[in-house]
Amino acid sequence: MSKSIIRWYSTIRVKVVIVIIVSCTLVLGSLSAYKVVNEQKQLTADLQKLAVVTSQRLSKHLIGPMWDLDKELVGSTLEAEMLEDNVQAIVVWDEDAGSIFAARERDANGALIDSNGAISGDLIKSVNEINNGTKSIGEVAVFVSRRQLDQQLTASTIANLITLLALVTVMAIVMTIVMNQIIIGPITRLAMHAEDIGHGNLKQKIRPESRDEIGQLAEAFHRMQTSLRVAFKRIYAKTKST
Repeated sequence: MSKSIIRWYSTIRVKVVIVIIVSCTLVLGSLSAYKVVNEQKQLTADLQKLAVVTSQRLSKHLIGPMWDLDKELVGSTLEAEMLEDNVQAIVVWDEDAGSIFAARERDANGALIDSNGAISGDLIKSVNEINNGTKSIGEVAVFVSRRQLDQQLTASTIANLITLLALVTVMAIVMTIVMNQIIIGPITRLAMHAEDIGHGNLKQKIRPESRDEIGQLAEAFHRMQTSLRVAFKRIYAKTKST
């Protein structure tokens, strides 16, 4: 009987490693996705807080300059608040909220420029009234960019993917080594013993290498080998006596 050939993709080693890789990828991938979602929520909350706090602070600091109609001081105050890179634009409306008193925004290179107040894009907005205690003298709107959020999430996702790939690779290598030592190696040696027994060689020693299922299999092979020896001796004795 010809010895059957086992393709590499049909081996127990490959099947177990594939199962481990798929399982680890699903588990670790789910944990990474959960981490990214929570990180996105936290970063979004931080940016929203920045917009709210900045608009509230400006609504107090601009009371005097707005009351005095000091556009230069208002502009300087806006530029000071925009030292925070995440602040994309700040718009100040006058008393009737129908016209823009002052506005600053960032251009494509991040430089501060005068604005017409038409701010667009994926921004977080916070609006506060400027009130001198007796009446409203204007409004201020702060627009915070999500650029940092997107950059941090991209960096976090890449880092998580690299970590996931590294962990899966290490686990696959470790499992391959472990399986070779405690499963594949003993099974391969038992298969060689079985092949020898099939060719009539009953002299090799089959000894259990462990106290587990593979050890029980080795014990069964040993008992079978002993039984075959006894049977062959009896057959030989009967043949000789006749």
